[in-house]
Amino acid sequence: MPAALQTSPVYSRNRKIRDFILLLIGATAIGNSSVLVRLADADPAATAFWRMLTAMPVLFLWTLLERRQTDAKRTNQDFNQRLILPSILAGFSFAFDLWLSNIALGLTTMTSFIILVHLAPVVVVVVAWFWFGERPTIGIFIALALAIIGAALLVQSGRASGAPSNALLGDIASVAAAIGYAGFILAVRRARHFGDTGVVSLIAAVSCAFFTFIIAKIMGETLMPKTLHSFAMLAIMGVVCHAFGQGLQTFAINSLGASVTSIVLVYGVAVTVFGGWIIFNEAPNLMQFIGGVLVLSAVILCRPK
Repeated sequence: MPAALQTSPVYSRNRKIRDFILLLIGATAIGNSSVLVRLADADPAATAFWRMLTAMPVLFLWTLLERRQTDAKRTNQDFNQRLILPSILAGFSFAFDLWLSNIALGLTTMTSFIILVHLAPVVVVVVAWFWFGERPTIGIFIALALAIIGAALLVQSGRASGAPSNALLGDIASVAAAIGYAGFILAVRRARHFGDTGVVSLIAAVSCAFFTFIIAKIMGETLMPKTLHSFAMLAIMGVVCHAFGQGLQTFAINSLGASVTSIVLVYGVAVTVFGGWIIFNEAPNLMQFIGGVLVLSAVILCRPK
C-alpha cells in the first residue's frame, strides 16, 4: 500500500476501528482466564509459569509469520536494546502481577481485590500522559470512572460478608498487582515502537516464565500439574487467554495507545462474571448487571471516533 495512503486520516481511522474490534476480542479471551484458573486448580506461580510455557509455541509461530512479512532491514533491527529491555520488563511486570493477584485473592475479599487491581488503568492513563504524550480527554476520564465503578459492581455478590483477618495485606498485594499490570501495559507500549507483536509477546512470555519459575521454586510450590485435566486447563489458558488474547492486546496497543487499551481490558471482568454464570451457575444479580452496563458504556466511550 502506498505510504501516502497509509498516513491518510481515513486509513488511520479504519485501522483504529479494526484494532479496537481486535482488542475487544482479545479482552474476551483474557476474561476467561479467571474461570480457567479455578478449573486448573494449580499453585499461583506455577499457574502463571504454565500459562507462559504453553503460549510460547503459538507466539513463536506468530513471530515467524510476522517476520516473513517484514523486509530484511526491519528484521535486523528487531533484536536491539530498545526492544529487548522493555519486552523483558513487560514479562517481569506480568509475572509480578499474576503472582500477587493470586496471593491477594487468598487474603482479601473478591470485591476489594477487583476494585484495587483495576486501579491499573489509572496508573496507565497518568504515566502514558507524561511518557507517551497520550493526553487524556474528558471522555477518557469518564470512561475510566465508569470502568472502575462497573468493575466494583460486577464483583459485589455478597460472597464475602466480613473482612478476613489478613485483608490489609491482601489489599496491599492487590494495589501492587495493579502497578505490576500497569507496568506490563506501559512496557509493551514502549516495546511495540521497536518490534512487531510476535517478537514482543514472545520475549515477554519467556521472561515471565523465567521469573514465575523462580518464584514457584522459592515459594515451594508444586510446579507440575496435578492431573491431565489441570494441564489441559493451563494449556487452554496459555493458548487462548495469553497467546491469542494478550497477543491481540499487544497488536492493538500500537495504534490505540496505552490508556484506551487499559480501560477496554476492564471489559474482561464482565466476561469473567458471565463465564462464572455459565460454568459455575453463579447467576449475576441486578447490581452486577448494572456494573456490566457501566463497563460496556466505558468501552463505547473509548471507541475510535
